[in-house]
Amino acid sequence: MTLTERIISTIGSHPEGMAPSDLMVLLREESDFPENSFLNIISRLMRENRIRKDGRLLFPGCGFKPVFHIVPEESLRKLFTGLKTALPFAKVSIWHTDTILPLMHDIPNISITIVGAERMAASPVADALENLTPSLVLQDSEKNTLTRLAPGRELVVVTPQVSQAPVEVSYGVTVPTLEKILVDILCDNALHALTGSEAYAIYAAAFDRYAVNVKTLHRYAGRRNRTEEVNTILKEIEK
Repeated sequence: MTLTERIISTIGSHPEGMAPSDLMVLLREESDFPENSFLNIISRLMRENRIRKDGRLLFPGCGFKPVFHIVPEESLRKLFTGLKTALPFAKVSIWHTDTILPLMHDIPNISITIVGAERMAASPVADALENLTPSLVLQDSEKNTLTRLAPGRELVVVTPQVSQAPVEVSYGVTVPTLEKILVDILCDNALHALTGSEAYAIYAAAFDRYAVNVKTLHRYAGRRNRTEEVNTILKEIEK
């Protein structure tokens, strides 16, 4: 997460207002940064009306849109830790599809834990998961994956994760960014089956509620050969 994103997210979670000095102290608990950079970002965000200053406090501005971040539950943290212990060199990410339910019109009766893994590591990751969770573990590439997405069944699906995929670390867990999720619902079998015809609704809700990085979205869409589909959806939701 960039310093700009951290500033926006933190101020957005404090609607009662925050003093700039308190904000800087809070953010520095995670990582250090130059004070000049902090002040320059605050000034730019105020010019963009994404935050505003009233007296000595900073508040979300009328143009404010929070950055989407996944906060993994304890069960996901344990599963991720178990995977990293079993396969310390595997690059994996993890999230639960309940995360995107607020962006959907029709709520599916299926919930899935998604584990992203590089193609060469998919099988070892799936094997490791078999020993870490009682849930049914599937690989997204399996021919019978879709037929096994039964309502009420606890599922863990290992999906492909390309290099340089947009991910971030949240509470020690590698999770996808919103931009990655928006592209993955167009690519991955399990996610596409889960969301069905909801892609346009998900994109519209995401852009309405959150600050989506369009450059990151397009870059990742290109890596997954979904540029045309993403552009079609963006043009439609902008009408």
